[in-house]
Amino acid sequence: MFKISDISIQRSHEVTVDVVCEFLPESKKKLVVLDVGAGTGRVAEEMLNRGFQLIDALESSEQRLAVAKKRSLYDNYYNCNIATSRLPIDDGVYDVVVSAEGIGERRIPCLALRELARVTKPGGVVVISLKEEHLHTISEYVDRLEPAMMSLQTDGHWELLAREVVPYYSDGKTGLVFAFKRCYLPGAG
Repeated sequence: MFKISDISIQRSHEVTVDVVCEFLPESKKKLVVLDVGAGTGRVAEEMLNRGFQLIDALESSEQRLAVAKKRSLYDNYYNCNIATSRLPIDDGVYDVVVSAEGIGERRIPCLALRELARVTKPGGVVVISLKEEHLHTISEYVDRLEPAMMSLQTDGHWELLAREVVPYYSDGKTGLVFAFKRCYLPGAG
């Protein structure tokens, strides 16, 4: 189904989707995507523009999710807090899990990274972007976020594909975009 919206895309969202596309096959129509910290749907709009069609939203704010619903950007809408509970999503559902500023602006905790990996199919891609300053200014991430990401790699949940520094990512500030490939773990989520 073709979806239309009037959302203005920001550079941070374009860059995040650029990295998603870098690690995926050309045909994106059948790939199932979860937008974590979806907000009003800016990442979804950019993904739709790039040929993705099957996108679900995960957002803790009912108000933001209501805006996204009015714009018909997503196929499924999950209004839940990844910070406090296991997601109501089975293991290995998504080909792509993307979070642009969900970690950072929306303060998704480091512990939630395991959930992002859990809902991603083996071989799928997880892309996380944030302002670089959040690694130094948000207490949840100072000396914790990147070690948590690398711990998941050490434990075999995912493999780091890229860590890109992005000038003028958002509001004239530098950003970071991480891309991971989900590994296969027998009997693990």
